[in-house]
Amino acid sequence: MSVCPDFYGRFACRAGACRHSCCRGWEIDVDEQSAALYEALPGALGERLRHSLTRGEEGAHFALTADGRCPFLRVDGLCELICALGEEALCDICALHPRFYSDVGETELCGLGLSCEAVCALLLETEAPLGFLDEESGERFALSGLLARLGYSAKEEALRYHAEKPTEAFLDRLARTEAIDAYWPQELAALRAALPGLTMPEGARYDRVLQYLLYRQLERAEDWGLDALLRYARESTAFIAAQDALEGFDPEHLRRYSEQIEYSTENVEILV
Repeated sequence: MSVCPDFYGRFACRAGACRHSCCRGWEIDVDEQSAALYEALPGALGERLRHSLTRGEEGAHFALTADGRCPFLRVDGLCELICALGEEALCDICALHPRFYSDVGETELCGLGLSCEAVCALLLETEAPLGFLDEESGERFALSGLLARLGYSAKEEALRYHAEKPTEAFLDRLARTEAIDAYWPQELAALRAALPGLTMPEGARYDRVLQYLLYRQLERAEDWGLDALLRYARESTAFIAAQDALEGFDPEHLRRYSEQIEYSTENVEILV
């Protein structure tokens, strides 16, 4: 069985309209098949590709510019390789991002990473219950139904947001995570100082956040236990909701949290 969230099929990259391009700030690994294509490409673009490829013990990657950009990210936010050669010329990581795939038993879980602003907009555009689809049969079910299919059990109440503030212990653990930039510790400090006076927001959109954060980590349920993952999803959602309480609702709070935590196994482990 292959499962995906019910908004999966509506994802579309914002390309030049994206404020947080995945072509900035991330090392871009290049698979061997794509590297061979780039190294054989004739003309000026081929020369630039070969000049931009760096090889090391772990394979090839693009050498980023001095300001941390992919060398083929144009000033208008579009990818030069797509514009010149089409999407089929993308290396695997660029073609797949922000999609992710994980296996739980014999079930493949497909999803979209929340470091992408377009994905956050899809998740937060409604307060309707989050659903999941069996891509083979088209059957739709809630997260509790998916968990049951995977051999896990969780009460519906545990999959709901209860407008609780993040705990001091959780904020302490967040402070121990490796910061993605210099602003992250400042954001934590500002939230911690304001926390006593905050009124936590209500809304079923936070149920969707909690459930999707849990879904993102289900491949680790066998190792860490479902209860630990539920606690992680609940506390993470409380932190994101507290940022909304402090600064007003903004999908950027969810996107930035995902960028800080979900793309580092070590950071997730600190919080679980």
